[in-house]
Amino acid sequence: MRAMTMVAEAAAPRTSQQSLARLDWRALALSVGGLLLAFAAPPHRMDLLLIGVAASLAGVIWSPYAGPILIGAALPTFFFTRTLAGPLSVTPPGLALILSWVAILVRHRRLPLRWPSGPYDAPLALLLVATLLSLLVTQYPLLSVREMRALILEPVLFFWLLRCLPDSDRFALAGFVTGATLTAVAAVAQGPLGIGGTAVEGVLRVQAWYPSANHLALMLGRAWPFLLAGAMAWRRWAWAPAAIVGLGLLLTFSTGGWLGTLAATLVVIVALGYRKLAAWFGAAAAVVLVAVSGLAIAGALPERLNPLRQTGGFRLDLWLSSLEMVRDHPLLGVGLDNFVYLYQQLYLREGAAAEPSLSHPHNWIFNFWLSLGLLGLIAFVWLLVRFWQNARITLRSMDRRWLVAGALGAMADLLVHGFIDNSYFLVDLAFVFWLSLSLVVGRIERT
Repeated sequence: MRAMTMVAEAAAPRTSQQSLARLDWRALALSVGGLLLAFAAPPHRMDLLLIGVAASLAGVIWSPYAGPILIGAALPTFFFTRTLAGPLSVTPPGLALILSWVAILVRHRRLPLRWPSGPYDAPLALLLVATLLSLLVTQYPLLSVREMRALILEPVLFFWLLRCLPDSDRFALAGFVTGATLTAVAAVAQGPLGIGGTAVEGVLRVQAWYPSANHLALMLGRAWPFLLAGAMAWRRWAWAPAAIVGLGLLLTFSTGGWLGTLAATLVVIVALGYRKLAAWFGAAAAVVLVAVSGLAIAGALPERLNPLRQTGGFRLDLWLSSLEMVRDHPLLGVGLDNFVYLYQQLYLREGAAAEPSLSHPHNWIFNFWLSLGLLGLIAFVWLLVRFWQNARITLRSMDRRWLVAGALGAMADLLVHGFIDNSYFLVDLAFVFWLSLSLVVGRIERT
């Protein structure tokens, strides 16, 4: 809860606390309790589901700024779906998003709303066009439409919500770092309590309620730079949640997560103006990496820390298969959520036969190209270019730049960790991507 206050207060003007008055904590408690009831109710208790949805909706209508917090906090729980009627189901952040838009429609006359336009309009439009075009080539339309809803349409609607409701991006960030911290607490507790986690290659990899330790590392890697930037540039007590998230990342034993976190840390430190510290930290990290790798190769440390283990060759075969798929489908790709089927049927190489059911190519370039076609990849790179341009302007013109530094670190984690794993095509990662974009353009508008 204190993380929410940290982000909210830091983004508010020094001379006014009016932004804080937009959030009523009683309304937030009502909306959180309603969402918990809606997803904890047994499937046959539709009455409890309706009561929970009604309570959550009442809280968000009462205080619309509770909606973005609810969405952000619910991102680590998107696995827990709830059936509403027939095949229609929602995730916690998806339901919170729907309720937030309902609240906007109900309270629009009393809210300082704005039209959701800005520097990302053109690449965003291209991304939506690429998404629609990808439906022309998919072999499994229902799967692609479901993926389009979860990873493109809902995250974009979240972005537009943040753009419509001024300052709501900082509340969404407050919810996200709070949810990430609580998830990290659950992950760290797995070892001492002996519940969950995956024992492999001589270590216990924590994962909380996530399906894999790598996915947990992806999510925590997006939260870490915001907490680090807040601790370095705003309030020292933020080191507490930062340490919890950092420990959770460490215990995932995710090589990609560690590399992404290192990149994010360096970017945050440089963005905040500590270039010498970044150089020293980078040098120290390189020494530790070489030492740990050498000891693991020599057998003095668990095999999981050995950079020469089988995983490296496996990914090379996977990338070669992805490259062949790109060669055969260069313009429109293969469609959303179609990679695994073509991979199994036509492109699986002998070196990667041990894991034939991979759903993505473990590389953000191949992932966007194959899922959304060449236009989708161009749109994503265009969004990144606009993001870095906006961030550079903001860092020069603003004294409180830790939010932008955190967003830069989160994007660095996306590119580095996403180069050898997933990057965008998971619900929590997609939402945080658009949140990072909004935070940067939002800072520009308030300078």
